[in-house]
Amino acid sequence: ASRAAVPPFGTPEEVANGEGHADLAAWLVASRGWTPLQHLEALTVDRARTLLRGGADSSSGEPSALERARVLCSWSESDPTAAAVGSTVAIHSLVSRPSMNGKVGVVVSANASTARFGVRVAGEAKALALRPANLQPA
Repeated sequence: ASRAAVPPFGTPEEVANGEGHADLAAWLVASRGWTPLQHLEALTVDRARTLLRGGADSSSGEPSALERARVLCSWSESDPTAAAVGSTVAIHSLVSRPSMNGKVGVVVSANASTARFGVRVAGEAKALALRPANLQPA
């Protein structure tokens, strides 16, 4: 007889935090409710084509797949240090909140008009508005 797997206790975010993976927990929160089309970094061209032909809505969700694609393309071309929404980043060189330096978070929004990213860090009540210069890939 095989032994049934024991499910983890709590939400996936709680399990990730409990195991010391705050970056994963923040990403799980940021990507909650995303459709498969919004996971641009993991999609192949063929998979994206299949999703779109199958009726996937590129403008649904928050942020939409189209908005994620626009930010990913425009910011990566203009600033190689910029991160795409959904990316895991490490914070550095903050003067106003030095206690945040070294923390890992997930980019949850991008505002082209202010040139800042909203970064969700586990344990913080709201996303931090940070410049690309204060972020690096984690």
